[in-house]
This record gives sequence, structure tokens and C-alpha cells, in this order.
Amino acid sequence: MIPALIVPILTRPDLLGRMIASIDHPVADLLIIDNGGVADAWLHLPMVERAHVLRLPTNLGVPASWNLGVKCLPHAPWWLIVNSDAHFPAGSLERFAEHQSGGVVLSAASPPWACFALHDEAVRTVGLFDEGFYPAYFEDRDYERRCHAAGIPVVETDIPVHHDNSSTIMSTANRNSVTFPANERHYRRKVDTHDFTEGHWSLTTRRELAWD
Repeated sequence: MIPALIVPILTRPDLLGRMIASIDHPVADLLIIDNGGVADAWLHLPMVERAHVLRLPTNLGVPASWNLGVKCLPHAPWWLIVNSDAHFPAGSLERFAEHQSGGVVLSAASPPWACFALHDEAVRTVGLFDEGFYPAYFEDRDYERRCHAAGIPVVETDIPVHHDNSSTIMSTANRNSVTFPANERHYRRKVDTHDFTEGHWSLTTRRELAWD
């Protein structure tokens, strides 16, 4: 059983539908975080006990969406977080369910953080993702760095997950040319100052780096 499957989406609901159709292992709670007003009401699915769709008025961004998924389903022992433009080969979800190493378990997707399991051990010790990264990129590298500093394992696996890399970015290329270097600067500041904190959300950053 997958206790919680968290799926943020901004664009391309067709790819979300493909991902949902690939679910071949029982899921207790499927939570779709709709940042773009594009998701259908996926409420009756054969392998899913409970499905939830959160329709947001604006784009929370990647780290805040991941955090919201954890906060909405706080009693899960672990959360499987996946990009909406990924999908599962047969048997991959079962392998995640069997891989109970704690910490963070990465898939063999490109990149690996397109689908990963986040265990409560990591959240208790390291905290959540830094929402100072907006709307996307470097939040995963920052979290991996913080896990290593705290002694929390980040396990690379060969669990296959297919991913249409950068499908969202293709529709936002103009803004990404601004937001990517801004997030890289935030990451470098944290590395250079040995900052292993969870960070914080910033209204200024949210407004200056908006894709919406």
C-alpha cells in the first residue's frame, strides 16, 4: 500500500491522466494539488481508496506544494511525491511500497526527484522543503544537502519511473530564464553560508518570480 501519493500539477492535464491511469498498486490517499486550474475531479479510481483535488487560485510552486501535501496528510508514515508529467511502469509502485529504508528514496527517473518517497523520519529531523525557492528548481538539491548534514539517508534506486522532463517549463521558458538563476543564487547563498535551515516563504520572491 502507498499511504499517500502527492501530485502537484500546473499544466498538461493529459499527462496527469496518463499518470493516474498507470497506478497499478493500492493507494490510500491520492492528493492532487492543482496549481493551474487544470485538473479534473479524479474521485473514483479503482486502486485508490480516497482521492482529493485541491484547486488553488495561484501557483504555490514546487516546494510549497510538496510541503502542503505532507501537511494535508500528516499521519502518513511516508509520502510518494511525483511530477504530474511522470508515469509508472508496471510494478514500480509495488517496489516503492516494499522499499522501507527511511529517509528519502529516489526513483530512477530523469531526474530522480521527479518521483521520490519522503519518510516521516526525514521530515521530523530535517524539516520540510525551503519555500524560498520559487517556483521550482534547487529545492531538491537543497533538501538532499540538508539530509546529508543531518545523517538522513538519501537512497538512489533503480525503480523505473518514466518522465517527460521539462514539459511544464516548455510553456514558461521566458520566465524560467529569470527564475532559474534567481533560485540558483538562493541555493549558492545557503551553501556558502552553511545554511541547513528549512528557510521561509517570501512575499517579495513570490511576486518577483511569478509565472502567473
